[in-house]
Amino acid sequence: MKPLSLSGECVSFINQLDMEYARDYPSVEDQEMLDLFREATKLILASREGFTGAGFDAIEELVKKSPDFISDQLDDFLTRLFLGDVAGIVGRVIKLSRLDASARPSHTTAVYIQEAVRTYIYGFPQASVAISRAALEQALKGRLGRQGDGCFIQFQDLVEEAKKWKILDATAARQVRDTAKRADLVLHEMPTDRDGAWEVLTEVRGLLQEIYATDGGF
Repeated sequence: MKPLSLSGECVSFINQLDMEYARDYPSVEDQEMLDLFREATKLILASREGFTGAGFDAIEELVKKSPDFISDQLDDFLTRLFLGDVAGIVGRVIKLSRLDASARPSHTTAVYIQEAVRTYIYGFPQASVAISRAALEQALKGRLGRQGDGCFIQFQDLVEEAKKWKILDATAARQVRDTAKRADLVLHEMPTDRDGAWEVLTEVRGLLQEIYATDGGF
């Protein structure tokens, strides 16, 4: 039998703690209280992630009166949540290939590339698409010497300039435009899912390798 991964060992330990709690506090009232704490924790997290109404006033008062207790509840909830997704995160990392090219991006572009990948593997598809789009634009600016020059340039003009200096050929330029349009749809009221984010991310990564593999004539 395959040994448990570290995350699996952690989940197993937590399950053991839950069984011990159920043994030490077997009453229905104890279980209901535990369920109430966990539900309150979810509501606290929800109140930080979006707008809430007056019905959350009592929850907010609890946070103010017992911050240490709430911190412990959040620690418990988030630990379980993240451990439950470790296998998925690992799988998404393994699915990605290595990025390699003769040239290297600037620090600014590298940050965008890294965060586009991280937001995808940690499960934030909208953010991944938005940052993938930004990474593509920054890569072109970097190769054209336009990064940080303070001059605004339309994305279409950026692509045309990259063609002029042979950083992109006609096919790659068309792919860059198409991928950017797909990303723009997500940024303009058409949210995507993880599969959609994967498609945009892989397209951008492939285009980045082309952008940094060409010598260009500029």
